[in-house]
Amino acid sequence: MKRDVIAKRIREARERCGLSQQELANLMGWKSHASLAAIEGGSQDVKTWELLKFANIMKVPPESLYSDEIKEISEFPAIQWRNRATDPKVALREERDVFQHCEDYRLIKHLMGELPSTKQLPCEIFDIIAVDYSWANLLAERMHRELNLGDYPASLLAQRLEEDYGVLIMRCQLENGSAACCRAEWGAAIVLNGKEVHWRQMFNLAHELFHIITWCPRLIEQVSSDEELFNKNERLANAFAGALLMPQQMIDIDVRGNKLTYSFLVALARKYRVSTSAMLWRLFYLRVISRASVERALEDEDFKKLDHATSKEALETTQPFDNRFLRLAYLAYEKGMLSKGRFAQMLRVKLRDLNQYLSDKGLYLTNDKEIETNTD
Repeated sequence: MKRDVIAKRIREARERCGLSQQELANLMGWKSHASLAAIEGGSQDVKTWELLKFANIMKVPPESLYSDEIKEISEFPAIQWRNRATDPKVALREERDVFQHCEDYRLIKHLMGELPSTKQLPCEIFDIIAVDYSWANLLAERMHRELNLGDYPASLLAQRLEEDYGVLIMRCQLENGSAACCRAEWGAAIVLNGKEVHWRQMFNLAHELFHIITWCPRLIEQVSSDEELFNKNERLANAFAGALLMPQQMIDIDVRGNKLTYSFLVALARKYRVSTSAMLWRLFYLRVISRASVERALEDEDFKKLDHATSKEALETTQPFDNRFLRLAYLAYEKGMLSKGRFAQMLRVKLRDLNQYLSDKGLYLTNDKEIETNTD
């Protein structure tokens, strides 16, 4: 590829990141921006390792900087954060990481010859000023049927979204303990905080699903410019998540005839794979208990101790989210479609740590010899 084309792409990627030449040079480990200025000016060649480092810093696929097949760097998708990082540099890094993960996922599905999902998530247009929590609950009931989630939805939700609807679910180490989502022509993605406990991630997954299926430019503009509407939209998403993960019919069956002791409530929350506070507020909405009962339980040290004492065992016995992206990337590498370095980059791990990372996930890099089979 011509030097001036690579120069243009590097400059465009840097500007998309909001970095000055000096800032990018500092991240590259250079004392001044002279070399970068020469590269972007087309008067200096770029070494392979420099291209890879540029791509890693600016969170773009390396091939977007040099491949003839990619004419322009893809547009950055609109990402809706619940709590965006306060430090602009951290926020930029997190958003670029999400963007690159989406691009990697698209590439992997292309390499593996996957056809676009035949099922599409609905797009629910609504008037946020007019609706109430009952509407959010009815929407959750419809989505429960649409996704065919069964009696205990938490066990199937991630699988249905990934396998049937092609939603990319990613777990990132987020600064603010937040979550995010985006929806574009290529599909939808949900970002979860990998540092949070499993049931918090599960609730966030259902919460962000609400934003995915109600994705609308007009709504986004409304909630972005009005704090009161933003907070109402978040409460609607919480109501939707609670109704989706804890269906009223099953709660009625499980609660009927049982005394609502602290131990029973904790066990019920574990059964539905939600937090105890989420279970308490769901029971309040269903008018099983009063608001005062919820607040007393959440403030009671005995309840907190019981919840904490059982949480470790629950975490150890809970199956983690399946990671479809990891499985597809691993298969692509094993088939020789990805280099080891590109594979490690996609997984956000250092090359020297790749083997141990995969081992922790129950996967192994192989150089298997093929066994000859009988053929007619």
